[in-house]
Amino acid sequence: ELFVRILQVGAVASGLAALANLTTGIVTSQLRHLGPATVAAYGIAARLEFLIIPLAWGVGSSLTALVGGAVGAGDWARARRTAWLGGTLTFGTTALIGLTVGALPEQFARLFTHDADVVAMAARALRYTGPAFGAFGLGMTMYFAAMGARRMGAPVLAGLARLGIATGGGWLLANGLGGWVGMGPEGHFLGVALGIAAYGVISSAGVRPAVWRAPHSRGGP
Repeated sequence: ELFVRILQVGAVASGLAALANLTTGIVTSQLRHLGPATVAAYGIAARLEFLIIPLAWGVGSSLTALVGGAVGAGDWARARRTAWLGGTLTFGTTALIGLTVGALPEQFARLFTHDADVVAMAARALRYTGPAFGAFGLGMTMYFAAMGARRMGAPVLAGLARLGIATGGGWLLANGLGGWVGMGPEGHFLGVALGIAAYGVISSAGVRPAVWRAPHSRGGP
């Protein structure tokens, strides 16, 4: 019974981590025809995500335990408050980082390369994706909180939405449809940014009384 309960959260969490990497892999594949400089530039832009993950994990891992304790005590209102306090803290920090990188993209890109073409393309990507990372930090934190509450539906939907928007939406924005002329590489970058934003919005939207409540409760505080 305990093994099944662990897998109900752990297996889903493992799948979501794989889904995030799959999203990055597919977008990278979609950019390959634009040349190595564009692929390298997107790799630099994606590094921002992997730099922010440890920060979100630091807050989120604490929330897993704190939310789990509140849920175990039957105090779902405290579980939701705890999740939102942690999410707000992470959102403020990661939004500041993302906005700073979005405002100074060339300086961030030069931390990884001195190739002028790659720096220029990475800056184009970061101007779109950087400002979205506040939502990413919020979504990651709520994902960890959801593990403590055993309410993984919203994080799963958020991960799938991010995959669909970043890959499908980005492709449409880049290449256009019918008579509409696409945006080129910026379309892919905008799709990635919109996917990140959707991930944060959907993950956090799941932390509400209608979802985070006792299994047989008709309502919630």
